[in-house]
Amino acid sequence: MKIQEIIDCLESQGEWVNRQYTRDHVLVGNGDMEIEKVIVCWVATNEVIRQAIQEQCHFIITHENPFYMSGTSIPTEILYSQREKMELLNKHQITIYRCHDLWDLYPQIGVRDQWAQLLDLPFKNASSMHSYIRVSQPFDMSVQELAQHIIRNIEMYDEFGVEVIGNLQQTVHCLGIGTGACTDIIEMYHAGADVCLVSDDGINNWVHTQWAMDHQIPLIVVNHLTSEAAGIRRLSQYLSCQFPNIEFQFIKNDYGIHHIEKGAVTK
Repeated sequence: MKIQEIIDCLESQGEWVNRQYTRDHVLVGNGDMEIEKVIVCWVATNEVIRQAIQEQCHFIITHENPFYMSGTSIPTEILYSQREKMELLNKHQITIYRCHDLWDLYPQIGVRDQWAQLLDLPFKNASSMHSYIRVSQPFDMSVQELAQHIIRNIEMYDEFGVEVIGNLQQTVHCLGIGTGACTDIIEMYHAGADVCLVSDDGINNWVHTQWAMDHQIPLIVVNHLTSEAAGIRRLSQYLSCQFPNIEFQFIKNDYGIHHIEKGAVTK
């Protein structure tokens, strides 16, 4: 089967995707090669690329941009690293396709809805197919109890702790979550959330955190990767069903994120 057939399957769907202005493109290579195996990952790191080379896999579907930044005004070291990665891919005839805009909002099995499902809380339906936000049904927990509940459900993706900004003993009733870095706490607040689960690159201290503290909205912070991993695993499973004669391998990126407490020694 040619790579382009898989790309066509993905790009034939998604009325929520603006195909005139989308992130979902072939980033390197082309769709002409015949393949038998595909690697699906959150981001095509050098480690993922080396695994593809070792396994003679010539097609990678990545959710995030493996080339760090766009534009031309970038640090020189980033530019060098972009070129090295591109040369490695070209040398081994590996095509990379980015599947982002389609899969963020794909109903039920995309990133947004798989994140809600992973958390094992009752969530209301998204307000629209274009919304990156989900809010939960009412509950009663302390922030600390909610944080521990979240930790138990994200351990399978190698995150064993969270950052909490706010009062651990505060009782909260409605959790707002976003999709990847789309964690707009003001939008969640207006949708009824009194506590927000956000990604580490979905907030900043000089806007979102200050506003949240002024309005007594506790923030629970996880890594961007952790909030999207379940959706990307589901992408691999979905494609396996669509193309049963092709092997789709989900690779769980390991960013090595650890929560280390004072005095703790890691062996």
